[in-house]
Amino acid sequence: MFKINKVFLIISILISSLLLSSCKESEQGRILNYKKGVYLGKTDNTLSKDQVYNLKMHTSRQRSY
Repeated sequence: MFKINKVFLIISILISSLLLSSCKESEQGRILNYKKGVYLGKTDNTLSKDQVYNLKMHTSRQRSY
């Protein structure tokens, strides 16, 4: 009886690993074909002049002398 449980455990581990390895969850929505030197992602939003000024002021305060 102990051997039957062992065989059942091994078979269930193999089946579950097969099922989990076939998931393509990580490949959805990301770029898989790359071109050297070309950014293929989404375009960035442009910043307003006020946002650029605030970022410049923020970084200037973080400067160390």
